[in-house]
Amino acid sequence: MKFLVADDHELIRQGVKGLLRGLDADAQFDEADTWETLAAAARPDANHDLAIVDLHMPGMEGAGSLEVLLKANPALPVVVLSAEESPDEMRAVLAAGALGFVPKRQPASVMLKAIELVLSGGAYVPMEALSLLGTRDAAGAAAARAPAGAETAVLETVPPAHQLQPHQRHLLENLSPRQQDIMRLVHRGWTNKMIARELGVAEGTVKVHLSVIFRALGVHNRSTAIAVINGWLEAGKTL
Repeated sequence: MKFLVADDHELIRQGVKGLLRGLDADAQFDEADTWETLAAAARPDANHDLAIVDLHMPGMEGAGSLEVLLKANPALPVVVLSAEESPDEMRAVLAAGALGFVPKRQPASVMLKAIELVLSGGAYVPMEALSLLGTRDAAGAAAARAPAGAETAVLETVPPAHQLQPHQRHLLENLSPRQQDIMRLVHRGWTNKMIARELGVAEGTVKVHLSVIFRALGVHNRSTAIAVINGWLEAGKTL
């Protein structure tokens, strides 16, 4: 996988990179420490799977800069790190298009959870920010923060597409281009090795994407995931 890590403190960048290597030992990184270097690195053809961005680097103008960044590269999933936790900032960041907001005071495990959710097509909002969202959004965020046991429960029977949980529908409707490619090939019965060779990525990258997708869908294996996708496709969706 390929990540963009943007923070003006090298110690924080190194810590975030170490955390991401826990997801993919072969991860590649681009780094930025100012708004100018971030804007240059976040070009669409860089094909980053995720950007983790400090909102207050030199040259940054808060959520306004984030909005500019995402207008230039709307497909880039962004998780914001911030030492500030004001309601106005959280609201502005989410409105600008960030898929996650993680206060820097949170432990590494929380940041890892946020990253996993965003990589799987979901979004992460701090518990204290739920009051900023509407009822529907709050319910979705709460589902995304469900206990690990609930997330990994095996589906004994595959529900019809219209009975999928909100976060499952959200995932299937918001797969990243890379995840769409992987799931399309999984649906054809390809192995991880075959997929990696076809897409020109490491086999570990395929495994990481599949693990977060399976976890978000609440399944343990490819066959159940394919059954869920089949039901979704039968409802007129495309993959």
